[in-house]
Amino acid sequence: MISTKDLRDMFDEATKKASDALGDAKIPSVSIGRDPTPGFLYFSIGLLFGALAGVAIAFLMTPFTGEQARNKLSEQVEKVRKAREEAETNGFGATTGPTVYSSPSSSYSSPAANLERS
Repeated sequence: MISTKDLRDMFDEATKKASDALGDAKIPSVSIGRDPTPGFLYFSIGLLFGALAGVAIAFLMTPFTGEQARNKLSEQVEKVRKAREEAETNGFGATTGPTVYSSPSSSYSSPAANLERS
C-alpha cells in the first residue's frame, strides 16, 4: 500500500517537473491593441485594382467603337428629350412628371370595404 508521504513526494516531484517544463516553454508574444497593418490601406488598394480591372475589361469587351457608342448615346439622349417635351406639352410638370401617388381616385375602396361587400 502507498503511504501518504509517498503520494506527497510524487505530487511534489510532478509539480516541480511541470513548473520546469512551463518555465522552459516559449510563450508567444501577444500584442494587444490595433493591428500594425492598416486594413483600410489594403481595402483601398484592392478597390483601386478592381476599378482598374473593370475599366480595362469594359474597354476590351465593348461591342462598339467610340464613334458608334457616342452616336448611340446621343440617340438615347434625344429620345429622352423628346419624351420630356411631349410630357411638358401634355400638361405634366417639366421635371416632376406625373405624380403617381397624388390622391386616390373615386373608384378606390379600402380592403375593409371589400370584406363588408362579400
